[in-house]
Amino acid sequence: MIPVICSECGESFEIGDEFAGLSEYCPACGALNDIPDPEAPAFEVAVPEAQPPVGGFSASSIVSPATHGIPAALWWTILLTGLALFLLTCIALFSNNWEDRNIQVLSDAANRGDVLMAGDDYGGAAKQYRFVIDTVGNRSIDSAFILRLLDRARRGEAEANDRLRSPPPVTAQTQPIPTTQPEVAFHLALKSFQRHYEAFPIFVRNHPVLFLDDKGNWRRRQYVVWQITYDPPTQSDAPAILLRFDCASHITDPHHDRGQAVLDDNFAHSESPLIVQCQTRFELFSGRWVILHQDTDVQSDEFAAVNPRPSLDDFYPLERQAFEAPAAGP
Repeated sequence: MIPVICSECGESFEIGDEFAGLSEYCPACGALNDIPDPEAPAFEVAVPEAQPPVGGFSASSIVSPATHGIPAALWWTILLTGLALFLLTCIALFSNNWEDRNIQVLSDAANRGDVLMAGDDYGGAAKQYRFVIDTVGNRSIDSAFILRLLDRARRGEAEANDRLRSPPPVTAQTQPIPTTQPEVAFHLALKSFQRHYEAFPIFVRNHPVLFLDDKGNWRRRQYVVWQITYDPPTQSDAPAILLRFDCASHITDPHHDRGQAVLDDNFAHSESPLIVQCQTRFELFSGRWVILHQDTDVQSDEFAAVNPRPSLDDFYPLERQAFEAPAAGP
């Protein structure tokens, strides 16, 4: 007889030898139990091999990635993807994107240098021009904007250093203070224009224009102004000023929704042509500087990238808003 213990209820019972190796129901609970065969050979238990010491290292301890369920092809895919991302990052960092990221900073520094030169702060102007030169360094520059800024900074730094080395001119007398009412009004008008002139590039940069392109998509245009100069007028019955500056613009990607265009600050696409040389004539009328004429003074032989724009209609309202303000004030 073969003794059996039920795997379900634990009840002990005996069964004949002829049932060895078969299955039979428990007489107590009816559960099906496997009947052991006393004559079957016993299974040998494998003894694990000796493990290397904790601090030891051997070639057999290196586990292939495939033994952990990750195919070798997936590992190669991950490796090649990482290399591709690294190359794309290098291209983004060292390509012409550097010019796009730094052109506004360089333009602002050159404009500050011009303003400081006009205010006889030659040391501060030289620092601004030197910043432009050092930032560009030995890079190979393709942008016509930056090439012009770099040439302008080099000339400005040289002039500022010459002024610093030269002794101040000896004047027989100080400039007379205006006393009559017309002289005072003219003096205040010049101060007002000078304030607007110095803030003009920043004003234009801070006022992008929203417009619909020829496909009905909303976009924002960002104008950029640099290399701005003017000749102070002489006092007369109709004082006039001729303002000269370079103008360019960038636009955003197209948007179907106007609100998305308003929120888009990524002016990624440069419009062609790149540079427009503009001049605007102002006349003092009833205490206000009024724009009389606007034109483009293009000198294509001077720079190959300088071409006339078909229209600056969007820009002129910004110019009027920046300059047509009351001349009186502190």
